[in-house]
Order: sequence, then C-alpha cells, then structure tokens
Amino acid sequence: MQRDPHWQRSRRLVMTEEFDFEKNMKNLKQIVSKLENGDLPIDEALKNFEQGVKISSSLKKYLDDAQKKIDENLSQLNLDSQRKGDQDEV
Repeated sequence: MQRDPHWQRSRRLVMTEEFDFEKNMKNLKQIVSKLENGDLPIDEALKNFEQGVKISSSLKKYLDDAQKKIDENLSQLNLDSQRKGDQDEV
C-alpha cells in the first residue's frame, strides 16, 4: 500500500520548524465548523473531511514529538540529578 504524498509532506512539516501548530489548529476548527454546518455538497464535504483528517494527524504527530522531547529532557534531568547525588556522597 502506497502512502498519500500529502500525508508524507505533512509528516515532514511536523518535523521541521515550518509547522505552525496554532495555524493548523485554527484550520481544523474551521473545517469542523463547515462540516457541522451541514451545508456543503457531498464532494466538498468529503474533501474537507480528508483535509481535516490529515491536519489532525499532523497535530497529533506534533504533540507526540513534543511529549517525546519532554520525556527525554526529564530523563536527562533525572540522570544528571542522580549523578550529582552520587558525586556528593563520595
């Protein structure tokens, strides 16, 4: 199964500084609002839904990456604290 090139681009953007979380969140909210309104023709609603899924996936990836960075930093901080504690005991 071949991945959608738009999906691959969105993953690359998440991993770079180009990704604007707030802008993408705003776009997702606008899409949800349009879909909830129910006035879109089915083809346009489907396109909006697909775009919303892609944005949602990118936002989740961004948050997952941020959580991973936080966890790594906390682990390093704990490791540094343990080392300092070990040195103080000597």
